Amino acid sequence: MKKPILLSLMMLFTVASFAATLNPGAKGVWANATSELVQTDSVLIFFTRNDSLQTKSATLIIPNREIARTTVFTPDTILLKEAEPLDIVVGDNSISVNGNPLYLVENINIVKPYAQFDATPSNIADCLQQWQLGTKIMLDGEFCQVMIDTNNNSFMYMVSPQMSYIRAASLRHTNKGSVFLQNIRMMKNMNTGEYTHYSAPDNYALLKNLPEIDASKFNPNTCTFAKEGIYWSYVSSEPKRITLNGCGEEYTYVPNKADDNISEWFEFIPQHKWLSYPF
Repeated sequence: MKKPILLSLMMLFTVASFAATLNPGAKGVWANATSELVQTDSVLIFFTRNDSLQTKSATLIIPNREIARTTVFTPDTILLKEAEPLDIVVGDNSISVNGNPLYLVENINIVKPYAQFDATPSNIADCLQQWQLGTKIMLDGEFCQVMIDTNNNSFMYMVSPQMSYIRAASLRHTNKGSVFLQNIRMMKNMNTGEYTHYSAPDNYALLKNLPEIDASKFNPNTCTFAKEGIYWSYVSSEPKRITLNGCGEEYTYVPNKADDNISEWFEFIPQHKWLSYPF
């Protein structure tokens, strides 16, 4: 009989008892086989796993909000606790976190708000990428959600009494739609009963050698699950709106605005052209 999942809530919003700081030299996306770290000018999320203890954890640090917290997933328990300080040392193309080396996956450049593209049939990929860039933080009572979308990767740290959803993923865009490949997923949904604590066997190797996209799997009538990710297919577009067929619903994207809930804007660096033929 499957054991029930226990949820241990130390504090949903943990105020750091230590002076939480970020190392400016660690800005970017970093990974090794068992860990991944994303850091901007103001937010850090560090994912790691301990195979011998069958645990996966994610640490969120936001110094200017005095937040430093860790969520731990075990086979049958979720523990939310105050984060311990991270010892981050910066090298040339690597950093070490508590003595473990992580290697550069992607640079992040913080910029001032800028005008967004208008969508046309020939630039759907660029719009899908640009319109999602940035850091968004939502704190409301017992609800905490931090989203960091870089040019090539997407991160979420969301915890509430109803759901914990913490993940890292590659997000690739084409004129036929997007391919979303999670390499770390920590999910507890009180409504559906889902409980997942998954991470790829080697995060760095996967992110540096992503599987090929199969253009034939884009289907505007449904999302497609495949080993190379989830295919969200193009449905329609207007100059300031793009609709994709997500999983069970349509996903709508619009340009960012300077007055939106975006705490950091990222420089747009076009992705590799994953599909070599026109839309």
